[in-house]
Amino acid sequence: MSNEETVRYDKDYPTKYDGVYYRLARNKRHNGKPDKTFKIRYRLNGVSKNESIGKLSEGFSAEFARNIRNKRIMDARFGNDIPNAKGLLFKDAVKRYFEDHSTNKSIKQDEYRYNDLKSLKDIDVSKITVSDLKKVYKAMQERGTKIQTYLHVEAFFNRAIFYAVKIRLIKSYEPVRLNLPRNFEKVTEVYTDEMIGIYLSVIQQYPYRLAADVVELIYYTGMRRSEPLKLKWTDLNLQEGYVIIREAKSGRDEKKYLSDSSIEIIERQRAKSKTYIFESSKDEAVNPSYISYHSRRMADKAGLPSNFRPLHSLRHNVGTQLAMKGFPVVKIKEFLNHKNVETTMRYIDIAEGAMKDVANLLEADFSQKKTKQIIEMERIETDGK
Repeated sequence: MSNEETVRYDKDYPTKYDGVYYRLARNKRHNGKPDKTFKIRYRLNGVSKNESIGKLSEGFSAEFARNIRNKRIMDARFGNDIPNAKGLLFKDAVKRYFEDHSTNKSIKQDEYRYNDLKSLKDIDVSKITVSDLKKVYKAMQERGTKIQTYLHVEAFFNRAIFYAVKIRLIKSYEPVRLNLPRNFEKVTEVYTDEMIGIYLSVIQQYPYRLAADVVELIYYTGMRRSEPLKLKWTDLNLQEGYVIIREAKSGRDEKKYLSDSSIEIIERQRAKSKTYIFESSKDEAVNPSYISYHSRRMADKAGLPSNFRPLHSLRHNVGTQLAMKGFPVVKIKEFLNHKNVETTMRYIDIAEGAMKDVANLLEADFSQKKTKQIIEMERIETDGK
C-alpha cells in the first residue's frame, strides 16, 4: 500500500502471494500501525471461497496464510475434507462472524442480539438443540420481549453458524429453529384521547431527553421507529419544511414534511450533534436498543396496555387520526410513506368503525332525549287535568 494512498478499512489489499490479502483494523493497532487481518481466496468446484485466517498481532503472517490456502486446495483436490461441526464453539463462530462483518451497518444490532445467546457460547454448535433455544426464548419472554425480537435473535444465531460453513470452519450445518409463527396478524393499536394525552405528557416530562425527543418526533410525524435514527443534518430542508428519509422501507428515499412541533424537536438537537440529528455521545447515530428501552419505560409510566408497541403504535395513531379527520386515503398513504394502499386502508376501516360508534352514541342520546320529552309531555298533561 502506497504511503500517499488514503487508508481504507473496507478494502482487501493484496500481498505478494497469490490469493492472499489483508484488511486493516479500524480500531486496533499493532506496533504503532493499524493491525492486519490476513485473508485467503480460492475456488473449489467453481465456487469462490473467501476465508479469514488471523491477525498480525496474533502471530499470523501473509506467508502462513499462503500455506493455509495451499493446504485447503490440496485437501479438497485429494479428498481430505475438513471435519464436521464437532469442536467449534458457538462463541468462536460468532467471533469470526463479527471480525469479518465489522463494517456491516447491522453489526451493532447483531452484537446486541448475541447478548441473548451468551448462554450457548461454550457449546459445540453441533450439540446446540431446540431445547437450548427454548431456554433462550423463555428467558427473553420473562423480560417481556416480543416474539419478533426473539426471531431476530434466532436468525442471527443461524446466520453466524452458516457463515462458519461458508468459510469452511465446519463442513455442514442443519439450522435449529423453534416452531414459532413467522407471520404475524397485523394489529393496529387504537388510542383514546385520554390515553394519548397521558402518554404525551409522560414523554414531554421524561428525564432522558434524547430518547424522549425521538419518541415525540414519531408521535408528530408517524415515522417508523428506525427512521429518526438515520436522519442527518444534510437531509433537513428547513426552508421547505421537510427531511429526506434515506432508504426507506419502500426501497427509495422518501420526503417527510414536518409540523412546527417536529421542527422544534429537531432544532433542539443543534447544539448536541454534528452528523446525525440524533447522536450518542460518540458522535454516532443513537443505538436503536437505547430508544427501545426508554420508549418501553415511558409506555409503562403512561399505563399503556402491555400489548401496545411503544413506538409503532404512535405511527398507527397518526394514521387513525388522519382518517378520523376525513383525509383521503391517498394523502394518508403519501404522508406515512406506505408502499401500497392496502396497508393504508386499515386506518380507514378503523375510522369507519369509530364513526359507527359515534352514530350509535348519538342515536342513544337522541332516544334518551325523546323519552325524556315524552315523560315531560305526559307530566304536563297530567298536571293540566
